[in-house]
Order: sequence, then structure tokens, then C-alpha cells
Amino acid sequence: MEKLSKEIIKKGKSLLKSGKVTKDFDTEKRIYFTVKGESEKHSVIFEKEKKEFKCDCKFNSLHHKKCSHILAAMLKEKVI
Repeated sequence: MEKLSKEIIKKGKSLLKSGKVTKDFDTEKRIYFTVKGESEKHSVIFEKEKKEFKCDCKFNSLHHKKCSHILAAMLKEKVI
């Protein structure tokens, strides 16, 4: 797993602890989450076959790194 910054870890744990992560539904190939960020909601998808998370936030799109929303979903799903 890639190394995450202390800030992303802190934010991800805070999102989960404050109840801002919802597991919307689980299909054969994917798990869908909604994560309420500071200013907007984000969609996080876990691709089961690839064992890969994706988020629609700007940080994940620009840097291709795990964001706090992905970390929060991973913690919710107990993947890490």
C-alpha cells in the first residue's frame, strides 16, 4: 500500500468517526460509498477484481493517490 500523509490519515479517520461514510450498495464487482467531505459529497468505488479504490474528488483525479475519502471507505470496509 502506498504511504499516506499524516494529514490524509487524520482526515480519513475523522470522516469515519464522525459518521460521514455510507456504504450505499455492494454488487458482485463493486462496492459503492458516499463520503461527505468538508464542502461536498464524494463517490468512492471499490473495484473488487482489481482490489482498487477510486474517488471522484479533485485530489484523487489530479494526483492519482489515495485521498482521505478513499481511506475513510477503506476503514469502513475494514480493508486495512
